[in-house]
This record gives sequence, structure tokens and C-alpha cells, in this order.
Amino acid sequence: MLTYLVDNTIDGQGASPRELRAVLGRLQPDVEILIEPFGDVSLARVRDLSPSHIILSGQGHPWDDYSTESLRGVFEVINRASQPILGICGGHQQIALAYGAPVALMERLEPGEGYQGAKRERGYHEVETTGTGLFKDLPGRITVWHSHCDEVKELPRGFVRTASNETCKIQAMQHVNRPLFGVQFHPELFNREFPAGQRVVENFLTL
Repeated sequence: MLTYLVDNTIDGQGASPRELRAVLGRLQPDVEILIEPFGDVSLARVRDLSPSHIILSGQGHPWDDYSTESLRGVFEVINRASQPILGICGGHQQIALAYGAPVALMERLEPGEGYQGAKRERGYHEVETTGTGLFKDLPGRITVWHSHCDEVKELPRGFVRTASNETCKIQAMQHVNRPLFGVQFHPELFNREFPAGQRVVENFLTL
């Protein structure tokens, strides 16, 4: 078996892929994990690899820094691959963009460019969940790690919201017909006090 991890960082500037790789290695020690940069991703590549699951990592740059052409292959995979797909933080936003939904800063607090002067949700915060899909066997309120300035502004067509909080209304979503999931938070960052993220990842990997 193979889990395909898409590295959405530019020039490796971001810890998300490494943190995801470490957690996946602990939770699935017998499963091969292949990490490839977003620009190398294509539907043909996914069909050749035939992974059991696909995970889209977070990113460290605003989406305006990404060219349309560089994201074309990932968008094709999001829209057409048959495997379960989980987008985490920037990967969650990437799913929304692939489906034509708007993504933008939560709020700009001070003048600046990119994330400079932008509102950031960071640290362990509560979200309210529906208790379905990725949140099966979890309480209605869980505490998970966040680190983001952008958010999905509107649900993409064909998706339902599965988690929210006061800071960000679309904390998680899933497609109504496909095994396609997005979470704005980072479930791979969990600890003994706040272990819910581990169950979120495990629920995805059992699909």
C-alpha cells in the first residue's frame, strides 16, 4: 500500500509535509509514503502510482504566489481521482479553489502585502463538529491545532460543512458524493492533552 503526500510548500518553506510524514509513519508503519512537490502532481501520475490515499499538505505562501499552471495537475487530481483525498490547512483551501470557491484572508488588521498584517488563527482552539465523516467517534467539540491566515469563504458546490468555530466558519468540509475532505486545522499536530487530531487522521486512513 502507498499513501501519496502532496507537498504544497514553495521551495520547502513550511513544516506541514514533514510533520505529516512523521505522523503517517507512526500511524501506518507498514505503509509506504511518497512525498512529491505539487508541481509534479498529475492525474496520470496518480493512476500510475495507484495510492490508497492522497493527502494535500499545508503551504507557507499566499495563493497569489502560485501560478495557475503549477496547480493544474493537483486540481485535476482533486476533481477526478477516485482515491480518498484529505486537504489539510492550505490543502483544504486548495480543494475549495479547485471547485471554484473563494479563498482569502480572514481579515487584514494592518496594511501590508501577503500575510504581513493579516489576522492569524494559531494555537490550540476548539471547533464544533457534526460528529460525522472524519469526526466519527469524537465529541461534538474538539480542540485542535491551527495556524492559518486564509480561509475558505464559501462552501464549494457539492460540499457540506462538518466543523466550524467563531474565527473561521468553514473549519472542515466534505463532498456529498466523493471521499473528498478538507480541514482548516492541522490534525497531525496533537498531544496527550489534545488528542482529537490523531483520530481525525485515523478516520481518514480507514476509508
